[in-house]
Amino acid sequence: MATKLEDTLNKLLVADNAVIQEGTKELGELLKTPGVVGELCKVMGTSTAPQVRQYAAVILRKRLGKSRHWIKLEPNVKDGIKEGVLQALMREPESSVRNAIAQFVGVIARHELSAGNWPALLQFIQQMVQSQNIQERQLGVYVVSVVSSVAGDQLLPHLHHLLHLFSATLEDTTSPAAFHTIQALTNFAPLVGQENMNEFQALLPKVLVAIKALLSQDEDQAAESMELFDVLAECEVALLVPHLRPVIQLCLDISGDKNLGETVRVKAITFLGYITRLKKKYILKNKLVVPLVSAMFNVACSESEDDSCLGFFGGEEGEGGNPVHAAAQTLDACALHLPPDKLLPCLMAQVEPALKSGNPHQVKGAYLALAMVAEGCADTLRHKHLHPLLQCICHGITSENQLVRNSALFALGQFAEHLQPDISKYHADLLPVLFDYLTQICVLVGKGGSDPPGVDRMFYALEVFCENLEGELLPHLPALMERLFAVLAAPTSVHMKELAISAIGATANAAKEHMSPYFQQIVEMLKGYLTVDQADETMSLQVQSLDTLGQLARCMGVENFLVYAPDCVSLGLGLMERKDDPDVRKTCYLLFASLASVMKGEMAVHLPKIMDRMMLSLRSTDGVVTHFKDDEGGLPTTIEGLSDSEEEEEGEVDLLGNEETEDEDVAGYSVENAFLEEKEDTCVALRELSLHCGDAFLPYMDKSGEEVYKMLNYPNEDVRQAAVNAMAQFVISLSKSSAPEAAEGFKKWIQVFIPKLSELIRTDEERSVVMACLEAYAEVLKEVGAPVLVPQGHLEAIINCVRDVMEKKTMCQDMADEAGSEDEGEAEHDEMLIEYAGEVVPSLGKAMTQDAFATQFAQLLPLFANKTKTSCSIAERSFSLGTLAESVEALGTVSGKFVPQLLPLFQQGAYDEDDEVRSNAIYGLGVLGQHGGEAILSHYHAILGVLSAALSKESFPRALDNICGAVARLITANPGNVPLEQVFPVVLGCLPLREDFEENSTVFECFLKLYQGQYPILAQNLVPVLRLAALVYSTKQADDKTNKLIQELVSSASRDFSEQFNSLVQSLEPEIVARLQAALAAAAPATSPTPS
Repeated sequence: MATKLEDTLNKLLVADNAVIQEGTKELGELLKTPGVVGELCKVMGTSTAPQVRQYAAVILRKRLGKSRHWIKLEPNVKDGIKEGVLQALMREPESSVRNAIAQFVGVIARHELSAGNWPALLQFIQQMVQSQNIQERQLGVYVVSVVSSVAGDQLLPHLHHLLHLFSATLEDTTSPAAFHTIQALTNFAPLVGQENMNEFQALLPKVLVAIKALLSQDEDQAAESMELFDVLAECEVALLVPHLRPVIQLCLDISGDKNLGETVRVKAITFLGYITRLKKKYILKNKLVVPLVSAMFNVACSESEDDSCLGFFGGEEGEGGNPVHAAAQTLDACALHLPPDKLLPCLMAQVEPALKSGNPHQVKGAYLALAMVAEGCADTLRHKHLHPLLQCICHGITSENQLVRNSALFALGQFAEHLQPDISKYHADLLPVLFDYLTQICVLVGKGGSDPPGVDRMFYALEVFCENLEGELLPHLPALMERLFAVLAAPTSVHMKELAISAIGATANAAKEHMSPYFQQIVEMLKGYLTVDQADETMSLQVQSLDTLGQLARCMGVENFLVYAPDCVSLGLGLMERKDDPDVRKTCYLLFASLASVMKGEMAVHLPKIMDRMMLSLRSTDGVVTHFKDDEGGLPTTIEGLSDSEEEEEGEVDLLGNEETEDEDVAGYSVENAFLEEKEDTCVALRELSLHCGDAFLPYMDKSGEEVYKMLNYPNEDVRQAAVNAMAQFVISLSKSSAPEAAEGFKKWIQVFIPKLSELIRTDEERSVVMACLEAYAEVLKEVGAPVLVPQGHLEAIINCVRDVMEKKTMCQDMADEAGSEDEGEAEHDEMLIEYAGEVVPSLGKAMTQDAFATQFAQLLPLFANKTKTSCSIAERSFSLGTLAESVEALGTVSGKFVPQLLPLFQQGAYDEDDEVRSNAIYGLGVLGQHGGEAILSHYHAILGVLSAALSKESFPRALDNICGAVARLITANPGNVPLEQVFPVVLGCLPLREDFEENSTVFECFLKLYQGQYPILAQNLVPVLRLAALVYSTKQADDKTNKLIQELVSSASRDFSEQFNSLVQSLEPEIVARLQAALAAAAPATSPTPS
């Protein structure tokens, strides 16, 4: 039979499909015969053809890899296989076959070692590893590396002895023995217990020496060996810490060595980013920020084959790309995880000379570095560096050098995205520069030819900047739309048209209803891509047109878009039926969500089809890619087909046991980006459908909840974040519905959602997900109120989450990173996380009775008070004082018991050097004065003194507004405790408000209180008060509450002081008079005389 089997295997190795099919069929039959395992072993050990021997070993590994197949063999057969495979391994001269046999040894070891049934293997390993013969020593270590990859647990009892042997083999750097030793150590790293920790750590210096030797011998092996550092950092960082500095130094050296290949450099650079995220306090304590930033900056400035597109635009975090791309990602990690006061000085010391150097690559590196730190260091850049950096960027955009121009445009786009709202103030300087560039592009594309260089960067900067401008874009709107239409009308490429259509959508987000003059022209242009099926090369235009159509629906308003909405729904449904494409589906879902904001409940008729398709998208496993270990040496994959189609004699499906879930051939799984984005955008769209469709969405709520809830555990953080937001809206929508089934639905989902958020906050490793969970707590508490806290344990879960984040006890807050101390500062995004936790507290207060909240607030107050110290960052001081002030509002009359703790904090904050901190502290003084009751009365004089001192030197608009609001609150609460003759005229002189228009209701409530109390000071100042009322009424400065207060004040004044009122009307501008008349007409009852 062995001869027959060998002949059959030979047929599978010829380049003839007919012969291969014949051999496949024969092999399927042979594998059903008794004794085939022994015959395969014979072929593996005796065939003269190396590929046949290798193929036999692979089939044996696959067939016996599952324990149920191994268990069926007779004991004597098992013993024969174990003895024969080690002999075959010893005799085998070909490395590829030896590797396949070693893999087979590994699966047998997995079955046998745990029961102590294969002592010969351990003796074999020891004999080989200690052999003086270099090839035997190499084979022994290789067997350990293979067995540890599939049966590491079974080798653990022998790890102490193996580590002793590894000490010698790591020194064997002239053969692959050292490399295989490092592979084995990598496999053992997640399994190491306390008893072997010291021995394992002692090997790391030798590992570093071995990797340095591999760099000159085999860079790929060196890169693979560095995987040990990643595994240690992820699983057993304590093993790595004693040797972390030399590991980091090695990676820094590799990063900067231009003689090395890209693979190993990218590996080193990526590790530096990862360890910065994981052990930021170690980086700070060991003063590694400067060498790390310097090394990454130098890489960013290096020449790259990918410099035409900079190699980072749109790149994903993680390994891949080139060293410039990897260095950019590591700088991003530095900005996200290191305190800006430690990062930015050393970065700016590199950036400034580079910008002045005149070397395009140096300048490119400077702009790239600035772009990558924009998100993580946003607050510091906005407050301290924005103006000079924007000047530099504008200079770069106008450069004649394409590389410089592209990188400057990318930096501007990143700044526009992350440095809002401050950067929008520079629109008058920046937009003309971008428009000039766009005009040049229009001229170039009008002449035909390929896309000009840098168009991606230009449109990216333009789109992000315009999208965030809102009303400030309007003066520039005609010029912008003229240029975008010109690009679309010219004979431009598909990509250029796609960029222009996207830019129109971004412009609509800012201009909103002011896009109406261009609406018909846009719709006609989009129709060409939406109503005709597109070829593959123009498919992107259809997808982008759908996206822009959705943005128009959202921005144009119901009155402008409602007539088009039903046709748009039909269009989207038709496209999804014709195109099985994740990009089309996700864009259609977002279009439906946008249309729901226009159609509301009228979406009901379309929801059955829409929801069926969306549920399929959430359940789908499309796009999941299985990555297999590459150890077959290019052998044919025929055996995989056999395992799916044949049956054994006993009727069991799957010859080789591949039906079981574990498979040692699988290296891992990934999901293609388009399918990830489809799941994320499905969650986003479901959230909006739930928000806008009202009770029309109720029939789909439960099924949507079940599918979205599963996404809370999805491996991708963007999907988890979108799922959190969707679930939050589901419970809010259920709580607001009066339908009986909604009450049951709310009760069901609130009981699972609140605990799940608690679990995610404590255990999720991604800050963005934890922030979304905290935001969900705040939003659900704010919108739903007390019912959130009815189920047992919910209050404790929420309070404990806030406390855990404040005390940095959650998984995403570097729990393992114990080195360093508080005074080293926090990254801005770590501070943001704590800020999100703070925002939960006032929302929680408003969902509870004041007395119940006071009990919880007493426990949380010290945590927030601790963040108001002058040694804390600006962001920490600002949000802590803001949280405390908003909590006072929630406490209401009970806040008096906290006056001793809160008043000093607010008083100190009112003198802070930072504008926002002062503003929040002054607001706190006002609400404490308003709600503090008897406890605060004796402090009125001191509070007024603080406010007076602040007013005398304050220039920040929001702080000035909050001073006015604070005084108004004090007067409203206790007018007799305020020297009105001195205070009121001063406050009146600071009006109208400049920025914080929410305080207008506070101001006019104060005026009305004084009026109704017949205080002379109000009558003496009636004319300026009414003038102010006319200026504010029915403008963007007044909300509904303010308008009602003004109506009552104007109505009363016109009735009680008709002469003064009529005199005032005569002196006012017609527009202001019209507002007064409108306020008077809206007042009820309308008994006052009408001004002429």
